[in-house]
Amino acid sequence: MVVNLCQPHFSTTAHCNKLCADGYDVTNIVSADPSLRKQGFKLEYFLRPPLHVTLKFGFPVELCRVDVELWPWGMDRGQACKRLEISTSSDTSALSKAQDGLPQTDVQSQSSSQSEFKQVARCELTEETQVSFSHSNFRPRAPFLSAPPPPPASSRQVKLWSRGLHSLSAVTQLRVTVPCGGAASSLGLKALAVWGQPARCCPAEEVERIQRTQEANERRVEQSERNHLITKQFSIPEEFLDPLTQEVMALPMLLPSGMSVDASTLEEYQKREAAWGRPPNDPFTGVPFTATCQALPNPQLKSRIDHFLLQKGMVRRDGTLGGQDQGQNPQASRLVTSSVQGRSQTSPSFTKTSINNNSTHSTDENTDTSQVCSDCSRSVSVYSTSSSSIYRLGCGHLLCRACVQKDSKSPNSTNKSGCIFCPTCLSRTPRNNILRVHY
Repeated sequence: MVVNLCQPHFSTTAHCNKLCADGYDVTNIVSADPSLRKQGFKLEYFLRPPLHVTLKFGFPVELCRVDVELWPWGMDRGQACKRLEISTSSDTSALSKAQDGLPQTDVQSQSSSQSEFKQVARCELTEETQVSFSHSNFRPRAPFLSAPPPPPASSRQVKLWSRGLHSLSAVTQLRVTVPCGGAASSLGLKALAVWGQPARCCPAEEVERIQRTQEANERRVEQSERNHLITKQFSIPEEFLDPLTQEVMALPMLLPSGMSVDASTLEEYQKREAAWGRPPNDPFTGVPFTATCQALPNPQLKSRIDHFLLQKGMVRRDGTLGGQDQGQNPQASRLVTSSVQGRSQTSPSFTKTSINNNSTHSTDENTDTSQVCSDCSRSVSVYSTSSSSIYRLGCGHLLCRACVQKDSKSPNSTNKSGCIFCPTCLSRTPRNNILRVHY
């Protein structure tokens, strides 16, 4: 098909004669990032016309259509006039070297920066923002036989003029000019598309390379569309996503502002705040935490997240999403590490969960059904004011951090053998098999 030469895989470059606004650089119109292309190009507000945007193509092209979209009018809509001009340059030295089969990068580097541009179209706008400049005598050639997509229905149609043998059929540079415009309107290009095909003077090897590049890009687009359809089939509710990282929350924490973020996100935020000497605070309001106003776990939201992900079979132990084929052997999230008769008190779980290659498997026979420390009977719930780090032994029983340290420092402990003694079942667990768990 006729190709859009502003696509990034064609190595088209864009230049401007004025200072671009921050975030609206002229390279956005040929960027590989779709969000940047959608953002468009805009001048600083204090700059005035004329504006020149010059495109340099990686090979001589035959123009089919040029679609230009300007920024919406301001308060001067219908009272001022914008002029839009299209000019082309056909460097004869570049064309002769292209016919000799020289690399196009060498041809462009040797071409003069002061190329002669010929005006091939012009129009004046009072309210319109979209214009399509078309070449009436354009005929597609193999291997680009398909016609380009139709222009926008609301765009103004303007014909391109022929100003010589190569003015439209062998273009190396194209310039879009706004010589005058309304003082109350933004100056720049919201979108630009140049449709065409390789010129007749391009060597056969160059045409084949362009065709391969275009076909590879079409395959990437098709794959991206398929992935998007799969994602839509398993669309994740927005309330399950961290508003700061847009990832599924593994341990949602309810903030005083009413927002919920993942515990790891909140921890990272507090570390960065501490680096600047600021106390722990709400990321959305900046209000410091107090003893009566701080982040708390959100078990209701956590339960709904786990139920949704386990139902879809797309959850991993680190809380991120996986492929659909993982549904045959789903695993609970990193928070669900202990189960009661195959189901945790806070979220769905499984009776047999593989923790890692070096750890044991917890089953119904060796799983402790109480969420208390096996030694001091202290509650291990996050809602307990005396809760601390909790560790699970190989037998399935739990020990708090204080009891683990006490067992290590006790003169009667088995620390010399590298094992921890369980006071409930009298079994021993190697230190490298002890896991820290969360409730």
